[in-house]
Amino acid sequence: MKKFFLLNAAIILSMVWAGTQHLPKMKLKDLNNKRQELRQYYSDGPILMNFWNLACEPCKKEMKELDKLHLKYEKQGFDVVSINIDNTRNMSKVKSYVNSQKYAFTVLSDPRAELFRKMGGKVMPFVIIVDSTGEIENRHVGYNPGDEKELEKEILHLLAVPEIIADTLQTELETSIPEKSPDIKSEPSNK
Repeated sequence: MKKFFLLNAAIILSMVWAGTQHLPKMKLKDLNNKRQELRQYYSDGPILMNFWNLACEPCKKEMKELDKLHLKYEKQGFDVVSINIDNTRNMSKVKSYVNSQKYAFTVLSDPRAELFRKMGGKVMPFVIIVDSTGEIENRHVGYNPGDEKELEKEILHLLAVPEIIADTLQTELETSIPEKSPDIKSEPSNK
């Protein structure tokens, strides 16, 4: 009985620690100080949300790569939504930084880090990948150059876009083209 209780307690704690499995109904302000509903961003397709602040240098490196992913897949319904968690006093600096980088994705503000905490965020950079129903598919903590390749695989999976393998076309061509034409034996001619 004691083991059963401990196992259940461990499961419940891990679920609480991981944060919610669905995006909450919540509004955040954009950089123009207009309130935006989170739902509007994932209603047309999956999104990647990254949480950052100005002091986080790995966040800034990751955001450059996220912008490339956003531009590459936006026509297929994918979107990057960047959530800044700097306090309201730094908002002019945040706005200046975002404008200087010319990011194509949306940047929202969560100055009290409410959404960050609800999602289970503890360390930045923190990324969550969300499907078109608002269900959280995955979470990533930290950033190392090359991590964007794993993120891209997850995005492709959600978009249901098959990965292109370099030799696929060549292999298909080789198997569909006969190597030789069939031998046709000619009858000896009678002259």
